[in-house]
Amino acid sequence: MDTISAMLQTHPNPGRFDLSALAACLSACLECLGCCTLCADACLNEEEHLAHLTKCITLNGQCADVCAATAGVLARAAQGDDEVIRAQLQACVAACRACAQECEAHAQMGMPHCQVCAECCRRCESACQRLLA
Repeated sequence: MDTISAMLQTHPNPGRFDLSALAACLSACLECLGCCTLCADACLNEEEHLAHLTKCITLNGQCADVCAATAGVLARAAQGDDEVIRAQLQACVAACRACAQECEAHAQMGMPHCQVCAECCRRCESACQRLLA
């Protein structure tokens, strides 16, 4: 059992979500925050391609910010408003999808950090969609 799952298991009122799906989504959001931040930094160090990576860097930053916000909202889901939680999850799906698409294009041009980031974004997108279902 990971730490997030353990925390949810000990919570006196973890909310109405399936705990394993909630833990998976929280973990995916935090992982994606890290991946997107690292990918943006890697893109900034692609000196010969930097001019072509501005959109990727911007989307990495946006996705990281949305993932951080989503993790925060989900960590307070027990007493949270369903509409707010749903909207945040939908925003995270959109941010992850956009970032993944951009990173996939750069991965095809030989940037392996973008491939790793795209895969991470797709996992987070899927985890958020599962929680929305």
